[in-house]
Amino acid sequence: MEILAKHSPDLVTVHARTVKERYGSPVHYEYVKRAAERLGCPVLANGNIHSPAKAAEVLKFSGAAGLMIGRAAVRNPWLFEQIRRGLRGEPVLLPTGREIVGYVRDLQESARADNPREQSQVQRLKKFMNYLGLGVDPDGAFLHAIRRATTMAEFDGIIREFLDHDRPMRLEPYDLGLPESDVLAGDHY
Repeated sequence: MEILAKHSPDLVTVHARTVKERYGSPVHYEYVKRAAERLGCPVLANGNIHSPAKAAEVLKFSGAAGLMIGRAAVRNPWLFEQIRRGLRGEPVLLPTGREIVGYVRDLQESARADNPREQSQVQRLKKFMNYLGLGVDPDGAFLHAIRRATTMAEFDGIIREFLDHDRPMRLEPYDLGLPESDVLAGDHY
């Protein structure tokens, strides 16, 4: 910490896990707190910020000036506005299934532009759906089904089956009890 402070950085982001822990361990927010107390610049907290409540908790505990959000934004691009509203004490708006379908369609357009091969598009989209799937249903049926899609028609059918509705969706991750060998297992939100 002292080495950083000596060089007067303008901003520091702390992803409070070690390389050895990768994404499977709890985030050590006390590292963020220590940095915020010792550095003379704004410090951003990063790691498992998946909801307005979690954002408020981390900011309060750590004293960080702000947040950096990664994978949770893939699952829920509405998260930024949800956090702003939550921090202002306003009601948090939840996207409907159909709004999520619109987001998935945008991802499909991006995948199509990057690679004309259907199989490559489906594989790329499934990577995004791994994150989205953690917040769709509590039993993991969406995630199970989407991981098995091999064609765009299968992919689209699964999207329609689980998301073609007007009900609000929280998109916060469910504890799906994934096996430890699963890439998304552990404290990975």
